[in-house]
Amino acid sequence: MSVDPGNAVLNAPMTLWDARTRFPRNRTVTWEDEALAAVGRACPGWSFAFEPRPGGSFDERRFVSPGVAASRGTRAVTVRSEPARTHRPGVFHLSVTENGEERYAFTVRGTSVSRRGSAPATLDPDRLFPQDDPHTERLGERRALEALAAEFGVRLPRFALERGRLHSFRTRPWTRPPGPGEG
Repeated sequence: MSVDPGNAVLNAPMTLWDARTRFPRNRTVTWEDEALAAVGRACPGWSFAFEPRPGGSFDERRFVSPGVAASRGTRAVTVRSEPARTHRPGVFHLSVTENGEERYAFTVRGTSVSRRGSAPATLDPDRLFPQDDPHTERLGERRALEALAAEFGVRLPRFALERGRLHSFRTRPWTRPPGPGEG
């Protein structure tokens, strides 16, 4: 069931635990990865949408940044982070869109880095995720979040995210449907 952005329902403020148990995933198609996003204000001029446990795994070939639609008439920063598992490396994705167009993006998967556009030096993935120490994945993520705070002057309210009562809604999928010959 794909969410029509014009018909998205903003749920009453509740904890993320309550929202997940009250509004469980209702996947009818296996490729859909709708998030139950919590939303709020980060600081003047900035709001956020946060999904603490994204569904599915990140496939950059089929990823559709929600920032493209969210940035019409403004700017959006999209971050997706998945910790490493025993059978796969962690993933950190950052994209910045403005007026519906991606300005720059990068994805770090283990020691592999892919880029689109030109990120400012403060957000250079080679600086944030140095490849000479593959055990610094979570440290790289922390550096990236601190660099985002410095670059844009915004921080996410950790207490509100972990213990707060926030509005939530189901987003549209972050992946496109499989193309011909794709599973």
